[in-house]
Amino acid sequence: MLYAILFFLLRFPSLFEPYWYGDEGIYLALGQAIRYGLLLFKQIHDNKPPTLYYLAALARTVFGFRLLLFLVMIPTIYFFYRLSQKFLKSKILSQVSTLLFLVLTSIPLFEGNIANAEVFMLLPTILAFLIFLNYQKSNLSFLFSGLLLGFAFTIKVPVAFEAAFLGLWILVFQKSKIKNLLIFSFSFLTPITLYLIYFALKGALQPFLFAALLQNFGYLSSWSTGSQQASVASGGLLNRGIILFILWVISFFLFYFKKISKNIFFLSAWFFAALFGALLSGRPYPHYLIQVLPPLCLLLFFFFKSKLWVLFVFSFFIASVFRYKFYFYPVFSYYLNFYSYAVGKKNIDNYRGYFGHDMPQNYLLASKINSLTSPSDRIYVWGDQSYLFPLSDRLPSTKYIVSYHVVDFNAHDQTISELKLTTPKIIIYYSQPSRPFPELDNFITNYYILIDQIGSAYLFKFRE
Repeated sequence: MLYAILFFLLRFPSLFEPYWYGDEGIYLALGQAIRYGLLLFKQIHDNKPPTLYYLAALARTVFGFRLLLFLVMIPTIYFFYRLSQKFLKSKILSQVSTLLFLVLTSIPLFEGNIANAEVFMLLPTILAFLIFLNYQKSNLSFLFSGLLLGFAFTIKVPVAFEAAFLGLWILVFQKSKIKNLLIFSFSFLTPITLYLIYFALKGALQPFLFAALLQNFGYLSSWSTGSQQASVASGGLLNRGIILFILWVISFFLFYFKKISKNIFFLSAWFFAALFGALLSGRPYPHYLIQVLPPLCLLLFFFFKSKLWVLFVFSFFIASVFRYKFYFYPVFSYYLNFYSYAVGKKNIDNYRGYFGHDMPQNYLLASKINSLTSPSDRIYVWGDQSYLFPLSDRLPSTKYIVSYHVVDFNAHDQTISELKLTTPKIIIYYSQPSRPFPELDNFITNYYILIDQIGSAYLFKFRE
């Protein structure tokens, strides 16, 4: 009961957050487009596998998205507790480990409050590992654990490395190695293959493969290379892969020579696979670290059984956090902001302003858009304020809905062509000197008039 109360108190404020988080805005904008009949990847773009956008379509609003996450995290916490019992023989240690996991996945520190892919994929991943460990003598274990990890893969690609770890575990420890590995591998590939067939039948196979899968290889190194044009060798990805392999080998030999137990070996190897996935792009976004929390929250409780090794693993994690300069969100001020608003000490604008100084203006902007357009009208935003689309309940005129996508894919000509084909009634323009788009400036000059400015946003209306 205490865990349920704590879970509620930590997650309840997330249900009332405004439209402020850029990635969440993209998910909801694509979900909105799906509901209105646009074809994902072909007519509207982002660079993740499809499932998250369909979840966003189901959720409809930021409140609905957070509520969905709230509900998903209930079984996630339960199955983590079941998994902890598999490794930690003490009931008290299992409870403390679960408490640590509950807190870290709920508070803003790692963005556990945000409806990101990493948080949603915890449930199928943890359940897959639980089934894999509990029923290793049955073929159904490999079938269902593979299917669950395959489903998690349709939410976010990096979980593939955790699946690769289980595949190697089968090769090392299972008697019917090839048979079990084939069952596991084919079941893992089944969910993404079903999506592939669906988009092929819709005539969108190429954009699906590019956006949901192949493009991720460019995305992996674009942080360090500055573009989406990258290879496996760029951005240090190959070096990190070699380090992962070496760490796996070291873990195995420590187990082989009985320096660490089989449980510690399993958790260590899982942790290294998850950390590799979290560091895949080299980006410092805190929600990436959500992926490593299940094995880390278990491994820490083996400290007194293998002090040096657990200390090394934890130190390696801390060093990675500093090496890639991960930033984190404040916790205390987040809850103080909400509960001050809840008891009437803050008005709605001050509450929203905590999430960004322009939040109150964004709501005014969405209201203005609604007053100037009808539901069937399209709009265009030159900026990264993706949440304006779901907030105003208006569809974008172009495939790329944020300016950094236009820049990353050098899609300026395509964007102008789409603006001419599906002319937006309103263009919301944010000045971005570092992202010049003279063709858009000329397009606005020729066909639009400036009607208002709200904050840093200029509103242009199409000349009738």
